[in-house]
Amino acid sequence: MLEQLHFMILGIVLFCVGLYALLSKRNVIKILMGIEIMTIAINIVFVSLGKNIANETFLEFAQIFPLISIAIGAAVMAVGLAIVINNYRHAKSVDSDEMATLKR
Repeated sequence: MLEQLHFMILGIVLFCVGLYALLSKRNVIKILMGIEIMTIAINIVFVSLGKNIANETFLEFAQIFPLISIAIGAAVMAVGLAIVINNYRHAKSVDSDEMATLKR
Protein backbone atom coordinates (compact mmCIF):
# COMPACT_ATOMS: atom_id res chain seq x y z
CA MET A 1 0.00 0.00 0.00
CA LEU A 2 2.87 2.35 0.77
CA GLU A 3 4.39 1.74 -2.66
CA GLN A 4 1.08 2.64 -4.28
CA LEU A 5 1.02 5.90 -2.32
CA HIS A 6 4.55 6.69 -3.50
CA PHE A 7 3.58 6.10 -7.12
CA MET A 8 0.48 8.26 -6.73
CA ILE A 9 2.56 11.09 -5.26
CA LEU A 10 5.07 10.69 -8.09
CA GLY A 11 2.24 10.88 -10.61
CA ILE A 12 0.83 14.03 -9.01
CA VAL A 13 4.25 15.71 -8.89
CA LEU A 14 4.97 14.82 -12.52
CA PHE A 15 1.55 16.07 -13.58
CA CYS A 16 2.17 19.38 -11.80
CA VAL A 17 5.58 19.73 -13.47
CA GLY A 18 4.03 19.07 -16.87
CA LEU A 19 1.21 21.52 -16.18
CA TYR A 20 3.76 24.17 -15.19
CA ALA A 21 5.69 23.60 -18.42
CA LEU A 22 2.46 23.76 -20.40
CA LEU A 23 1.19 26.99 -18.89
CA SER A 24 4.35 29.01 -18.31
CA LYS A 25 6.52 28.39 -21.36
CA ARG A 26 6.28 30.09 -24.73
CA ASN A 27 8.59 27.68 -26.54
CA VAL A 28 6.45 25.15 -28.41
CA ILE A 29 8.95 22.31 -27.91
CA LYS A 30 8.81 22.83 -24.14
CA ILE A 31 5.02 22.88 -24.29
CA LEU A 32 5.04 19.55 -26.13
CA MET A 33 7.43 18.14 -23.54
CA GLY A 34 5.05 19.28 -20.79
CA ILE A 35 2.16 17.47 -22.47
CA GLU A 36 4.25 14.30 -22.70
CA ILE A 37 5.23 14.54 -19.02
CA MET A 38 1.55 14.86 -18.09
CA THR A 39 0.75 11.77 -20.18
CA ILE A 40 3.49 9.78 -18.43
CA ALA A 41 2.13 10.91 -15.04
CA ILE A 42 -1.33 9.62 -15.95
CA ASN A 43 0.18 6.31 -17.06
CA ILE A 44 2.02 5.96 -13.73
CA VAL A 45 -1.24 6.55 -11.84
CA PHE A 46 -3.06 3.92 -13.94
CA VAL A 47 -0.36 1.33 -13.33
CA SER A 48 -0.23 2.06 -9.60
CA LEU A 49 -4.02 1.80 -9.28
CA GLY A 50 -4.14 -1.43 -11.27
CA LYS A 51 -1.48 -3.06 -9.15
CA ASN A 52 -3.65 -3.63 -6.05
CA ILE A 53 -7.10 -4.01 -7.61
CA ALA A 54 -8.57 -7.50 -7.36
CA ASN A 55 -10.87 -7.06 -10.36
CA GLU A 56 -9.28 -8.88 -13.32
CA THR A 57 -10.92 -6.65 -15.96
CA PHE A 58 -9.54 -3.44 -14.44
CA LEU A 59 -6.12 -5.05 -14.04
CA GLU A 60 -5.98 -5.81 -17.75
CA PHE A 61 -7.24 -2.31 -18.59
CA ALA A 62 -4.64 -0.74 -16.29
CA GLN A 63 -1.89 -2.63 -18.13
CA ILE A 64 -3.12 -2.11 -21.69
CA PHE A 65 -4.16 1.55 -21.41
CA PRO A 66 -0.61 2.89 -20.82
CA LEU A 67 0.68 0.99 -23.85
CA ILE A 68 -2.01 2.48 -26.07
CA SER A 69 -1.43 5.88 -24.52
CA ILE A 70 2.31 5.72 -25.23
CA ALA A 71 1.65 4.80 -28.86
CA ILE A 72 -0.84 7.65 -29.31
CA GLY A 73 1.53 10.03 -27.51
CA ALA A 74 4.32 9.16 -29.92
CA ALA A 75 2.05 9.92 -32.87
CA VAL A 76 0.97 13.23 -31.34
CA MET A 77 4.60 14.19 -30.72
CA ALA A 78 5.50 13.38 -34.32
CA VAL A 79 2.70 15.60 -35.65
CA GLY A 80 3.52 18.35 -33.15
CA LEU A 81 7.20 18.34 -34.03
CA ALA A 82 6.34 18.42 -37.74
CA ILE A 83 4.26 21.54 -37.12
CA VAL A 84 7.10 23.09 -35.11
CA ILE A 85 9.61 22.35 -37.88
CA ASN A 86 7.26 23.87 -40.47
CA ASN A 87 6.82 26.96 -38.30
CA TYR A 88 10.57 27.27 -37.78
CA ARG A 89 11.20 27.13 -41.53
CA HIS A 90 8.55 29.77 -42.15
CA ALA A 91 8.96 32.17 -39.21
CA LYS A 92 12.47 31.26 -37.92
CA SER A 93 11.04 30.92 -34.42
CA VAL A 94 9.64 28.24 -32.11
CA ASP A 95 7.74 30.80 -30.04
CA SER A 96 4.07 29.99 -29.51
CA ASP A 97 3.08 33.59 -30.28
CA GLU A 98 4.68 33.30 -33.70
CA MET A 99 2.48 30.32 -34.61
CA ALA A 100 -0.12 32.76 -35.92
CA THR A 101 2.15 33.40 -38.92
CA LEU A 102 1.18 29.96 -40.27
CA LYS A 103 -2.32 31.30 -40.99
CA ARG A 104 -1.03 33.69 -43.63
